[in-house]
Amino acid sequence: MTTEIPSDLVPFVQRMVSEKRFLNESDVLAEGLRMLQARESLRVEIKKGFDQLDAGHGIPAEDVYRRAEARISEIENGNV
Repeated sequence: MTTEIPSDLVPFVQRMVSEKRFLNESDVLAEGLRMLQARESLRVEIKKGFDQLDAGHGIPAEDVYRRAEARISEIENGNV
């Protein structure tokens, strides 16, 4: 597949390559596509979460915060 970089994005792509952040233009485009794919996957997961909440399958906020604080403590104490 061949693609053309929009003219307003060419300087950005060239800068990413010139600053050695990427080896070539194809790598810049591939990273952009990976980020788009991740964003779309996140969008699907968020929709699932909202659908679950709408169906009454939520977790009380207190439980979420308690579990998050416990996990943060584990990480801080090196119990990953």
